[in-house]
Amino acid sequence: MSGLDKVKGFFTLAIKCLYVEEHYSIPKDIFEQMNVDHDVAQAYLLGQLAKADGVEKGFGKIMIKQALSTFSIGKEMFGCRVVRLDCKDSMIEYYESCGFSFIRKNSDKQLNQMVAII
Repeated sequence: MSGLDKVKGFFTLAIKCLYVEEHYSIPKDIFEQMNVDHDVAQAYLLGQLAKADGVEKGFGKIMIKQALSTFSIGKEMFGCRVVRLDCKDSMIEYYESCGFSFIRKNSDKQLNQMVAII
C-alpha cells in the first residue's frame, strides 16, 4: 500500500437543530447571526473528527477548514450558517482557535456545545 492509499483522518457532516434560549451566555453578536426561531437554530453538525496517529501537526485544522468549506456550499444552497460541534473540556481551546465559540455544556454535562458562524 503506498502512502497515497492511507486514510489520514475523517469527519462526519450532518444537520442537527440546536435548542437555544436567549438567556444562555451566547455572545450577542453570535446569537443574532443564528436566526433563532422559537428557541431553535438550524445548524450543521461537525462530528467524529479524528486523525490518524503520526499525521503531521496542523492536519486537524486542515480537516476543519475542509468541513467548513463544505458547509459553506450548503449555506449558499439552503441558507443555514451555524455549524455546531460537541467536544470534551480539553478540546475547547483548540476549537476556539479554529473559530468556534463555547455556548454551554450539553444537557448530560459530559460535552460542550460550540458553534461557528459561516
